[in-house]
Amino acid sequence: MNFRRKIWLATCSSAALIGLVLTPATAASASTGGSGWQQPYDCAGGTIPPGTYGSMVVTGVCYMRAGNITVQGNVNVAPGAMLDAVTSGDPTTGTPVVPATVQIGGSVYVGNGAALLFGCSPNITCTSPPGITYDHIGGNLIAFGAQGVVVHSASVAGSVSLFGGGGGTAGATCKAQKPNKPINTALEPWSEDPTLDFTPVYSDMEDVTVGGNVSMIGLTSCWLGSLRNEVRGSAAYIGNTMGDPDAMEVDNNLIGGGMFCFNNTPQVQFGDSGSAPNIVSGYAAGECGFGVTVPNPAPEAGEGTGISEHISVSTWSLQTYYDTYAFNQVGAIPPVTTEAGDQLLGELKNFSIAGGGLTGSGTVNPKKKPGSSGEADLITVYPNGWQTFTAFDTCKPCSLDGQSGKISLRLYGTTSPSGVTNGTFLLTSGGGLTPGSLRTVSGFGTFTSYGQPAGRFQLTEHVAVT
Repeated sequence: MNFRRKIWLATCSSAALIGLVLTPATAASASTGGSGWQQPYDCAGGTIPPGTYGSMVVTGVCYMRAGNITVQGNVNVAPGAMLDAVTSGDPTTGTPVVPATVQIGGSVYVGNGAALLFGCSPNITCTSPPGITYDHIGGNLIAFGAQGVVVHSASVAGSVSLFGGGGGTAGATCKAQKPNKPINTALEPWSEDPTLDFTPVYSDMEDVTVGGNVSMIGLTSCWLGSLRNEVRGSAAYIGNTMGDPDAMEVDNNLIGGGMFCFNNTPQVQFGDSGSAPNIVSGYAAGECGFGVTVPNPAPEAGEGTGISEHISVSTWSLQTYYDTYAFNQVGAIPPVTTEAGDQLLGELKNFSIAGGGLTGSGTVNPKKKPGSSGEADLITVYPNGWQTFTAFDTCKPCSLDGQSGKISLRLYGTTSPSGVTNGTFLLTSGGGLTPGSLRTVSGFGTFTSYGQPAGRFQLTEHVAVT
């Protein structure tokens, strides 16, 4: 099987699995009664209640805080409006953990000066205790002149297209933004701000599966990020102007088609993310070209001197290995049940990788925070028995081709009611922030528990020291 076919399968299966798991759970518990097409819902402001709606138009500042919200058709966020699906409100008793789980059957359109905040994860607001909502868009996500579009840990079956907008490159709002860090409501109260004075003046996609293409073109903003996304089609980042010199962080994406980056200010870079290169199955051109090397981290990040690393690598340059992944649970975070009946779990595990490719292990250190060593899993268990999870792994030490060092991985997977687990993974660390000689390692792969004993996965790895 060639690499283009392999990357297509990895990207497509991840998006499909998320959709298959979430849709039955949501439909079962979010219905407003009856069957067939439901009534449309217009929100001029306030909280959108759980339920199933035929379509949705947002004209004010609207929140999706709790339960399951299903929209059978399209969602339109009108010019100047905001749809916030990341402000935590579920469970409604005690300390809120996550917002509503949102399933949209059609497309989402974001108008001029509007904002969309979609999908919650520890990278944004769902941090204490951590949780992920795994929201889904069945069509396309299209924004024309939007002030900000922020999407985390979600899936989009169609394409993502952001054209123009961004809100400008200067001002107090720009300085208040802290992308990739938990929201500090004292500095960033946009999620509760009816005047939109602190609406996010940046656009960001992280840990998102996209069935089509990704295009971010002509944005003028504070910051733009595209990190750890699995894109079945091609990706284009063209003519974007950012006010933060540590912007245009476009790295660690898995691209099934081509990748094209031109005329961006600053040029595409690693920033301070410490991430690995983009992995591209097709042709890579411009600032994302295969021959382009840049410091990792970028000098503008203030993280010290980075090493020179390729911003993108070809799948054709990676070697394929078949390894085993063994794990055992050593700790857990107390579970939380949401209004929709979803159970949020956090588990800590030791793991080891053995075979001809990556080898090594991760052991949980009880004296350090979860995820600093070993594996930290965030799991959502739905009422129908399906599970969706993201695992954050730190392998220390890990070895490949005679070199060793500390690396990190993210595993994105689903588990069926019968206990079969499948998913994809990305190597997520690189550059000057990673100790050891594996500082330029790059790779991705798939995993399955099918035919394996309990506590073990079969890994298919595509990896190399670039």
